[in-house]
Amino acid sequence: MPVKKQLSKFGSRFAFEFFLETMHDQIVEALRKYLKGLEPKDIVAMVSEGRFPPLEKLDLTAVSDNAEHFEKISLVRHMEFIAEARPDLATAIQDMGMPGAEYIAKLRLHLIDQIKHPEKALAKSTDYEAKEKIKLATCDKCGKSFPIPEAEASSIDKCPFCGE
Repeated sequence: MPVKKQLSKFGSRFAFEFFLETMHDQIVEALRKYLKGLEPKDIVAMVSEGRFPPLEKLDLTAVSDNAEHFEKISLVRHMEFIAEARPDLATAIQDMGMPGAEYIAKLRLHLIDQIKHPEKALAKSTDYEAKEKIKLATCDKCGKSFPIPEAEASSIDKCPFCGE
């Protein structure tokens, strides 16, 4: 391989790695906001229905000027970003095995489509909405928090941790 071609390949790879390094925190924060409000149990329904979190929570404007670099992010790195943003959801996806891996591949393409064509991506809705709202209850005695369905919030009279 001629030196000129090797330098070009090195420069391209360097630009990509530089992009990842400089945009890492923005990508993780955007994914954290995008995945906010989802519970690990929602992942099973999302994967089986082929649906994604609502796009109105997604803000990837920081990387939209670098769509060609975002497109080069591998599935493994994409999963690492999700694991950093929401470890609980990443674990739920990994626990699903192959369907979870296929879902990550589809989610990656969905996000790339959103960055490249935001107007088109909003037109076709594959948003997932949780069927029930979840609240975080905190025990007055032990101070531990636990998730409960919003509809059942008023009927909870015992803490699952201390029993009070």
